[in-house]
Amino acid sequence: MGEVKYIKIHILLLLTIIPLSVVGYLFAVYNESLFFLYEWLLTLLILYSTILSIISIGKIKGNLKWVSISILAFLVQFSVLSLFLGPFTRYALFSVFYIVTFFATIIFIISFRKAETFKWIPMVFIIVSVIFTCYMLLLNSLWGRDVS
Repeated sequence: MGEVKYIKIHILLLLTIIPLSVVGYLFAVYNESLFFLYEWLLTLLILYSTILSIISIGKIKGNLKWVSISILAFLVQFSVLSLFLGPFTRYALFSVFYIVTFFATIIFIISFRKAETFKWIPMVFIIVSVIFTCYMLLLNSLWGRDVS
């Protein structure tokens, strides 16, 4: 498979998170007993994309390797966010998310500087990472407060 094809498949896999999340929202609102389908499909999607990312890091030569590395960093960050919002909603995981986000942001910046094509992918990851961080900062500031 060509180097660019790996990146295109990654982009399509990451874009499928959006309609899958809409389906998950509909399950949560209208039929909560089916929400586990969304959770498992999202887990499989992230797992498959992570495996593909690791394979592409090994096979891609040149600067496109950094785009695959940034995709892997985003998947790790998204997985930590998903774990925090899912079964492991604990105060201690805020610091884990912040540490992972710090290292992921460094990788995004390096990827943006080294990549010659697909520079927009690390930039989109930086923007989404800022949104995730703002959300987690909001949760962190509200944690343990009586907001009623």
